[in-house]
Amino acid sequence: MDIAERINGHIRALARLLTERGETVTAAESLTAGMISASFADVPGCSDWFSHGFVTYSDRAKAELLGIDPELIARETAVSADVGIRMAEGALKRSGADYAVAVTGLAGPFADENGVPYPLDPRHEPGLVFVSGATKRGAVVKRCVFTGDRASIRRQTVLEAVLLLKNMVQNRL
Repeated sequence: MDIAERINGHIRALARLLTERGETVTAAESLTAGMISASFADVPGCSDWFSHGFVTYSDRAKAELLGIDPELIARETAVSADVGIRMAEGALKRSGADYAVAVTGLAGPFADENGVPYPLDPRHEPGLVFVSGATKRGAVVKRCVFTGDRASIRRQTVLEAVLLLKNMVQNRL
């Protein structure tokens, strides 16, 4: 089974749980730029359980749309656990959903067309991603390091976000 089929299967299971409970989710996305939201929309009836999608690729968007303090982003960088959690919390607050998932990270490329590596912040490594979730009861974050090209890292991030969200809903976190 390829990754797209896995993502879709987990979303369908998630959709059943949310629909049965009358609960909703929102997504705040940086490196995936709407891929999580688009994956939700691939499931018929998603308007019953998917409320909002925030694409906050830039630091400015994270501050304006999700209410993240620009000083936190400057201090920690956008690719950090703290910013990831604030993204999920901001999406939850601004959407009124029951669950929020958020992703921030580095998808690459990590070198130019001549193979010369781009300078990375020393706190970062290629493929570093933070997947976060939030409810009114609290927030969780998972640090991941994915390998592969840009498209592969983004797909792996979507799968990890869906799995985190599904776990949160199943366990009523």
